[in-house]
Amino acid sequence: MPIDAPAQRLEAHGSALADEVYELLAQAILDGRLAAGERLRDVEIAELYGISRTPVREAIQRLERQGLVEVAAHRYTRVSTPDESAQAEATEFIGRLSGTATSLAMLRASDEQIAQMLTELDAVIDACGRDDDRELMTRMVAFHRSATIASGNRLLINVIREVNLPVQRVVGGWRPFGGDHERCVDSFRRLRAAVAARDEVLVEQIVREQHPLA
Repeated sequence: MPIDAPAQRLEAHGSALADEVYELLAQAILDGRLAAGERLRDVEIAELYGISRTPVREAIQRLERQGLVEVAAHRYTRVSTPDESAQAEATEFIGRLSGTATSLAMLRASDEQIAQMLTELDAVIDACGRDDDRELMTRMVAFHRSATIASGNRLLINVIREVNLPVQRVVGGWRPFGGDHERCVDSFRRLRAAVAARDEVLVEQIVREQHPLA
C-alpha cells in the first residue's frame, strides 16, 4: 500500500479515531499517494495504523459519501476517478457557499477579522499579479477560511469544513478566470474594496463571479 504508518501512534478513540483515519486517507488521496483506482483494504490499513477495522470502515464510508472513494459490495473499494464535470460542479458549489459565508462575514466580523481578511486579499492580489497559481490557491483558501469563520454560522462552517477536502481534490488545477491574471487582479481588488466597505451584497456578487456556474 503506497501510504506510510502515521508518525506517531493514533491515540484517539471512537469517532475521533475515525476522524483521524479519514484525515490521513483523504490527505493521501489529495497528494497522490493514493491514486485514482487504488484499492483500499480495511484490514491492511488497520494493521498499518495499529488500530481495529471499525474506525477504518467508518473513515472509508465518509470518503465514499464525499465521492473520494467508490465501493462495489464484495468486489472492490477504491479511490474514485473524478469525471469531466466534477471540477465545474465543485467550483460552482463552493462558490455558492463561499459567497454566502463572505456576505455574512461582512455583517458579523470584528474589525480585527476584517483587517485579517484584507491582509489575506493583499496576498491573493500579489499572487495573481505574479501569475503564481499555487500561491494563489493557497492564499484564496486562507481568505475564504477566515471569512467562513467570521460568518459565525456554525452550520455553514461545518458544511464547508466537511466538503473542503473533496473540493480541493477536484479543483486542484482550476484557476479563476481561466488564468487571465489581469482579470484576476481586477476582481480581487474590487473584492478587497467591498470587504473594506463591509458591502455584503457586492462581496457575495464578486465571489460568485469568481466561481462561475457550471
